[in-house]
Amino acid sequence: MPGKSPEELKAEFGFEKMAVLWNNENNHGSSPMAKLEIEKALEQTYLYPDPHAIELRNLIAEKVGRKVEHIAVENGSESILSNIFQAFFFDGDELLTSDGSFVAVYIWAEAHNIDVTKIPLTKNYAFNLDQIQKNISNKTKAIYIANPNNPTGAVISKLELRQFVEDIPEDILVIIDEAYFEYAEGLGLDYPNSIKFSKPNVITLRTFSKAYGVAGIRIGYAVGSPEVIEALNKVKMTFAPSNLAQAAGIGAIKDDAFVNKTVANNTFWIGKFYETFTQMGLNFYRTGGNFVMIDLGSEEKAASLTKTLAENGVFIRHLKTFALPNCVRVTVGKPEENQFFLETLKKIYLEFSN
Repeated sequence: MPGKSPEELKAEFGFEKMAVLWNNENNHGSSPMAKLEIEKALEQTYLYPDPHAIELRNLIAEKVGRKVEHIAVENGSESILSNIFQAFFFDGDELLTSDGSFVAVYIWAEAHNIDVTKIPLTKNYAFNLDQIQKNISNKTKAIYIANPNNPTGAVISKLELRQFVEDIPEDILVIIDEAYFEYAEGLGLDYPNSIKFSKPNVITLRTFSKAYGVAGIRIGYAVGSPEVIEALNKVKMTFAPSNLAQAAGIGAIKDDAFVNKTVANNTFWIGKFYETFTQMGLNFYRTGGNFVMIDLGSEEKAASLTKTLAENGVFIRHLKTFALPNCVRVTVGKPEENQFFLETLKKIYLEFSN
C-alpha cells in the first residue's frame, strides 16, 4: 500500500514539523532543469508526444556510452518490467529472483500470471547469487537482480556480479535494476556499472525518480542489446512516456549540479545515520541507496518503533509487506528532516527499548 501524502498526514496528526522518510523519494525536490523543460513542454500538450522519444533516448545514450538503439524509455522502470514480462514470457516460464526485494517485481509478475521462484536472502540480507544460479531450470526465462537491493541496501560487488553474469546462459535474460545507481557511486562502494558488461542478455534498468527527483512524473529507462530493446518497444504503449515525462528526463539528465548536490547530501547523512545507529546499538545494514534498513529483532518491535515515531511526526517504513517483518527502512531526506529524525529517535528509543 502506498504511503499517505504529507498533506493527509498533517491533517490527520496536526503536526507542524514532520519528517516523511518512507518512500525513498528525493526530498530536495526536482531538478531545476527538469522543471524548465516541463514548463516549455506545457505549450505542446495538445500534441501527441514523440512515440520514439528520440531526443531523450539520444541524451541517455550519450550519458551511458551507448547508441540510441540500446535505449528504451517508459513510465518509470516499473513499466519497463511490465513490458519485459509481456515481450519475453510465455506460459510455463518463470522469473527467478530473491525474497525481500522490490515489491513491484512480484506484483507485475503476478499480474502477468508468471511463476516466480524466490531464493531467500543471505544472513546479511543480500541476494544469494550462488543459490540463484543453482536454481536455474529449463523454465527460467529471466533473473531479476536489484543492485543495490531495495529495501535492504545490500550491494553486489563488481567481481561478484560480473562473474555471475558470465556464468548465466545467454538464453536467460538478466534484469539488473540500478534505481539507486547515482547514490551507490557517490558512496564510494565497490559498485558495478552493469551497462559496461555489454552482454546481449543483460538489461539494465535506471530511473529519474531517485537522484533526479522527478518521481511524480513517471520516467525511467532501460539499456540493453538492440534486439531486446526492439522487443520492448514493440509492446509498449504507443505514446508512452508523455511529453511532460520526456521533457522531465531531457532536463534532468543534463542537470549534473542538482544530482551532485543530492548525492553529496546523501553520502554525508548516511554517515551520520551509521554513527548514530552505532552509538545506540541498533542492528543496521550498510547501504548503496538513499535509505538504511534496521533489524529490530521482532515484528512487534519494528511495528512499535514505526508507530511511536509516527506519533512524533517521523514517518519511516515498516517492511512487513517486503517479507521483512522484523525490519524498518528510513530514507535520507533534507538536512533538517534527518536531524529531526535522529533527535526524535534518540528521544524515544530509551523508553521504547525498555
